[in-house]
Amino acid sequence: MHLPKGLTQQDVQQRINQGAINTLPKPDIKTNGEIIRNNICTLFNLFNLVIAIALILVGAYSSILFMGVIISNTAIFIVQEIRSRNLVQKLNILITPHTKVVRDDSLIAIENEHIVLDDIVCFEAGNQISCDSSIISGFVEVNESLLTGEIDPIDKQPGDVLLSGSFVISGTCFAKVTHVGNDNYASKVTQSVKTERVISSDLLNTFTSVTKLTSYFIIPIGALLMTQSLLFRHETLYQSVVNTASALLGMLPQGLVLLTTLTLMSAVLKLGARKSLVQDLYAIETLSQIDVLCLDKTGTLTQGQMEVMHVEHLHPQFETYVSAYIHASSDNNATMLALRNEYRSDQSLPFDSIIPFASSRKWGAINFSNGHTFIIGAPDILLPSHKLSAKIQDFQNNGARILCAALSDTPIAKDHMLPQLEAMAFVAIEDPLRPDAKEAITYFQDNGVAIKIISGDNIVTVGAIAKRAGVDVSTSPIDATTLTTPESMADAIMQTNVIGRATPQQKLDFMEILQENKNRVAMTGDGINDVMALKRADVSIALGEGSDAALNISQIVIMDGKLTTLVDVVKEGRQVINNITRSASMFYLRTILTIFIAIFAILLNVSFPFIPLQVTLTNIFIGGLPSFLIMFEVNHNKPTKTVIQHVMQYAFPNALAIIIMWLALIIFRKPLHLNSGDIQSLNFFVNAFLSFYMLYRIFKPLNKYRTIILIVDIIGFAIATLIAFPLLEIVNFTTSHLVILAVIIGCCIPLVEIIRRTVVKIQHIRDQRN
Repeated sequence: MHLPKGLTQQDVQQRINQGAINTLPKPDIKTNGEIIRNNICTLFNLFNLVIAIALILVGAYSSILFMGVIISNTAIFIVQEIRSRNLVQKLNILITPHTKVVRDDSLIAIENEHIVLDDIVCFEAGNQISCDSSIISGFVEVNESLLTGEIDPIDKQPGDVLLSGSFVISGTCFAKVTHVGNDNYASKVTQSVKTERVISSDLLNTFTSVTKLTSYFIIPIGALLMTQSLLFRHETLYQSVVNTASALLGMLPQGLVLLTTLTLMSAVLKLGARKSLVQDLYAIETLSQIDVLCLDKTGTLTQGQMEVMHVEHLHPQFETYVSAYIHASSDNNATMLALRNEYRSDQSLPFDSIIPFASSRKWGAINFSNGHTFIIGAPDILLPSHKLSAKIQDFQNNGARILCAALSDTPIAKDHMLPQLEAMAFVAIEDPLRPDAKEAITYFQDNGVAIKIISGDNIVTVGAIAKRAGVDVSTSPIDATTLTTPESMADAIMQTNVIGRATPQQKLDFMEILQENKNRVAMTGDGINDVMALKRADVSIALGEGSDAALNISQIVIMDGKLTTLVDVVKEGRQVINNITRSASMFYLRTILTIFIAIFAILLNVSFPFIPLQVTLTNIFIGGLPSFLIMFEVNHNKPTKTVIQHVMQYAFPNALAIIIMWLALIIFRKPLHLNSGDIQSLNFFVNAFLSFYMLYRIFKPLNKYRTIILIVDIIGFAIATLIAFPLLEIVNFTTSHLVILAVIIGCCIPLVEIIRRTVVKIQHIRDQRN
């Protein structure tokens, strides 16, 4: 195609000075100051600061040690967020969209933001239209589905408008930029595609709900505890403030949200070092829980670089016509590149029109001026009744793509039925399997993730490649063109793992069917025909060498294009979510316990049975330390419980048992000759025992590493208790105290088991109803 006259550097500079440059809205990237301010100025930190000030005013200096945890967590979180932001900025630069423009009589690639008004741009198959433009030469087919919702391709020829935000399916053209920056569709479409996806995160939803619920309790409970202590029990201001502070500190799950986001952001840093860009933080969580992974064949299982393996000649003029077709066509897909590499010729013939290859049609053609039309495409579309030779079938059965070249004596129009065709040749081209594909497929299938290959290619070819990659093909591959009803579509995607000849709309339909059947679905794609399905999937993953469209929409970008890198992302996600889920029970034990004890303390008009230092001590050794240490254990198992389910099965039974034992001590305090100091001291050790018993239950089955964590944690708690003993306000135990403590501890484990089994039974009944 002739290179049109473009702008000079002087023209470009003049337009830049006038502001006619494609400056796009910048993503919301926080400055260092904003990160610091946002992490310090939180409601969580405000609550803790108010509690600390109240304790200082009454002289309870030993009770403000918890602020050390708050300050250190905030500082670490600030540093980690700054590091993560810097990494994401660097990685984003690597996938910044580029467009080819004509400048100073040369075709160069520049970043989209450097395009100016009146630039002459070159668009090819797979490109996103970066600016509103008007075609001056060439022909393209465009997908405007992200603008209009219509998935059918639209022909564009000289004089037609290209809307930014649409994508070139086939062909090549030169166009003049008519709008830039905020005047065109590009930034609006990009932002709408990214923001329309609703974040689906069990972690985020759970933490948000618990934090909101806690905020409802903390102020009224604090006010009631202070009022009762001062007005009804006539305790000193010191006692009132300390007891109230203890209750409020226990309600705040100190460090859990920080730990969660810190862990996720740490995962982003690790994955960035492995050439993976996470554009949606919580996509890591969803990816770790997927049930189905949908893959395309070309460019995903295979390398996307086609090679001609064999040509079966049936017509003496085949090479003449195919060379002329290649010379005239502007198609630049993988198939055309393979043909160009095989038939390097400048031979040309006069022609009247070209029909670019399109995946929706499965063919491309050229109408020559001599009355003949050369067409090349899928054999089952062009010559469905033609029987392939044994050799060609053998290539097809081993995964090669078969092209049919045919000749017509009448012109062909793409919107009309194909006329009678004469076979000229059958060409076997092969896209080599990625060397890491089989390893990755095996991992997913061995770890509870079903693999679905959904391709637009021939089912025999797709089936052969899938089999070589290790995909379960025990159920025969299905041709999507035979699926004419919603029922047949549903049966196909649910019952088989390999589907060929799928259109972009069918890929989208398959996503929806899988999700309607309560599957969490991830999809990996790299081309235009994957865009709509990628947008619909629970997790969208693009390969780094994919089209601009796929990169733009996807939540995770595998920048090195390796499927084993995707395995690393899943493993990291599972490691993170398993650790956070276990940690949630450790933290929420204290929240559940404190809220209910505070409520009962108000109802019974008794003092809250813990002081701030006791709360801080248990927070460190029941929440912080084991949560931190368990993060280093490798755990790539698929998460089987949500945070709420885990908390209900582990934290809730132990918290309820502690509350019951505390109430028992209050009820029987007179017969047992116990005062409030005795009850508080006994409760401290009962709380410690049941908290460590919960850790034991969470860590089961114990291995060497978990056993070491448990032993270190218990020893650390014992040493810290001895060191801080004068400040913990624990009475000197008598023989009677030790006997009571032994009896209570003896009753605790059976009580926890009864509560746990009841909770599991209720959850089971609830799951059956759902």
